[in-house]
Amino acid sequence: MEIEKIKCKIITPLLMTGADGRTPELRPPSIKGMMRFWWRAVNGHLSLEELKKRESDLFGASNEKVGKSKIRIRIQSGELDQGNYFLLPHKNMGRVKVISPNQDLSIILSSYSNIQDYSDILNLCLILGGFGKRSRRGFGSLEPEDINLEIEDILELINRVGSSNYDMKGEKIVLKESFLQESQYPYLKEVIFGGEYEKWEEVLESIGTASSKCCNRSLGFTSSKGRLASPIYVSVLKNSNGRYFPIISTLNTVFNKDSTKKANFSVQDKLVQDKFKAMIL
Repeated sequence: MEIEKIKCKIITPLLMTGADGRTPELRPPSIKGMMRFWWRAVNGHLSLEELKKRESDLFGASNEKVGKSKIRIRIQSGELDQGNYFLLPHKNMGRVKVISPNQDLSIILSSYSNIQDYSDILNLCLILGGFGKRSRRGFGSLEPEDINLEIEDILELINRVGSSNYDMKGEKIVLKESFLQESQYPYLKEVIFGGEYEKWEEVLESIGTASSKCCNRSLGFTSSKGRLASPIYVSVLKNSNGRYFPIISTLNTVFNKDSTKKANFSVQDKLVQDKFKAMIL
């Protein structure tokens, strides 16, 4: 069995609970779920049938022919400090119990398959995403310690996980012009690195303000007819100068036809998404 330990720093408050639904805790099933999510996101060239097949080959499935999970995940840490923080920091509203930032933990991967594949997926997941509530809005960001955070290095990582579908365009990571869309699902379209902030609190306040001012169905909604998880993910990392910066990842927006009268992504939707990103960058 191959084993890989990835050391991480908690960058922003982590809002996730354990089995009792009350005690703050980062759990392995949540990590595995996010690994699946980001692997799917960078493999938008696959048909849904092929996507499901390859995902099952990597992570396992309940199907008897595929079998149980191919990867085991453990979390190693001391007792993590807890604190209180606002869910809506720009309004000082919604105080909740969180796992506090600036603490260390390790995520240990074990597999009989190629461990490097899983390590790459986890690192990608840590850089572009987060864990727990409000993870699409900067909360629950963990930074892997032993990885370069230059945008060129992130592009290389994305292409290792996602079959070289991405390229640089100016200061952005974007899909190559040769990309062929096989299916309508939330695949990764663009990654942008934002400017520096002195404190992580300032980044979360900026994200919260942008969310409040750009209220639109294309940034996520819940209604009696359905819901849309925001297709724009904002994570927060810390650079070598000790300053914080957002990474904004834009996924393909896919509306459920039963959840909104307008199932197509409109020009107005695109304008609102662009405004939201600009307010954070």
